[in-house]
Amino acid sequence: MERIDIKRVFIEPELLKLISGAQAYRMEALPVSRKGDLVTFAVADIEDLSLIDELEDICDMEVYALPVTDVDDLKDSIRRYYPKSSGGGDGEDNSGRLLHEIINMSLQMRASDIHIDPKEFDGKVCMRIDGKMREVKKVTKETAAELVSVIKVESFLNIAEKRIPQDGVLKIDIYGETISLRVATIPTIYGEHVTMRLMNNANAADLAELESLGFSDGNFKLFKDNLMLPNGIIIISGPTGSGKTTTLYAALRFLREMGEKHLVSLEDPVEMPVEDVTQVKIDSDGERVTFNAALRSVLRHDPDVILLGEIRDSETADIAVKAAMTGHLVLSTVHTNTAIGVFSRLLNLGVPRFLLISTLRLAVAQRLVRRPCKYCMDWRDSTEEENQFFGWESTVKVPEPKGCSLCGDTGYSGRLAIYEMVEADSNMRSKLESGAGEEELSSFIHGEKAVPDMKVDGSFKILSGQTTIKEVRSVVSV
Repeated sequence: MERIDIKRVFIEPELLKLISGAQAYRMEALPVSRKGDLVTFAVADIEDLSLIDELEDICDMEVYALPVTDVDDLKDSIRRYYPKSSGGGDGEDNSGRLLHEIINMSLQMRASDIHIDPKEFDGKVCMRIDGKMREVKKVTKETAAELVSVIKVESFLNIAEKRIPQDGVLKIDIYGETISLRVATIPTIYGEHVTMRLMNNANAADLAELESLGFSDGNFKLFKDNLMLPNGIIIISGPTGSGKTTTLYAALRFLREMGEKHLVSLEDPVEMPVEDVTQVKIDSDGERVTFNAALRSVLRHDPDVILLGEIRDSETADIAVKAAMTGHLVLSTVHTNTAIGVFSRLLNLGVPRFLLISTLRLAVAQRLVRRPCKYCMDWRDSTEEENQFFGWESTVKVPEPKGCSLCGDTGYSGRLAIYEMVEADSNMRSKLESGAGEEELSSFIHGEKAVPDMKVDGSFKILSGQTTIKEVRSVVSV
């Protein structure tokens, strides 16, 4: 029997009324879907027939029980959907309780960001779920303003200043668990808009593993082999929100678990405290701990691997290259659309061509695409136009999301990355030495050398049911 990953299931609020919180805790059962008079429960013990009988008596419906992949995840979900307390104390005001409810809802829905958005006559709460914005709650304009005030107080921001953007970090206790959120405010014509980014907590085990990111076999080996190098630069590229930081942290986890290297990161801000990594927070608004000053200082602390949050100017690029030349492995990001674009970007930042050739080891471009919900995914025949776009020689079967109660009728649950990787091997270095531009390099890499680009990687993941045509076409160009 297939087990259900409860972390990837969206549960409609109406379903939660079928049993009480006390019953859910006692029976370790959670309602996940309903179709007519048949209700499906995720349970810890599928062999307990008396439990199913009791659930049928309580609900007065037929019950279908599904085992879960992880019982601890089920217990965590029950705690979130049936909280035992308000989480903020008896003296907390309505706005404080509402903030707790909103954050708890974001955890239930696997959101990455929460937006408090003021409008002319009211306000709304939106969340980014699997990369897509969704409105989850309407509030009055007054309530939206009160929420903003509570958030600013909890984040130690200037509550009286409403005319300039502010940034901070909010740490809040939700039903016994400390949640960290990165807070940003910005004034709009209708009031302050607040965006809260949910940050992973300080549990090193929460770091993604390389194997879970969606690498193809070839890309996985290429990336891992380059992480084993003693020096050089590995660059991850892509737009904001494409998962670059997740990939870098997965690389840190891989290197940390080897237990043989001193790992140092320079970040703005530090996304997650990680055990056994020396992490330095960069002061982007001041002059005390800049990227360049911190990077110079870090080189005197005997690092083996240096993670730079981003190479954003010529001075940082110059120091990163020199660090790679003096025996360090440097991991960083830049904003480019393709892996080939990494070479052009570093040249444009003033890195001499001969230094780029001798230090850059691997350029990676990535995008995030949604995974189809495995509980409602169907298959269909590809169209002629789709065959032409992806280079399929004949009609193939492709996944088609339908939408069900387990995915909130979106048809999707979770995300993975599609990649394009270009290794700076001897052939690539020869091309760079000859002064080849981005177009010539691209023709050589993807034509003569047949290195797969993101469209090819996306095509493979479509055919294997990991994502859909719509998702890949939304992030790759023709």
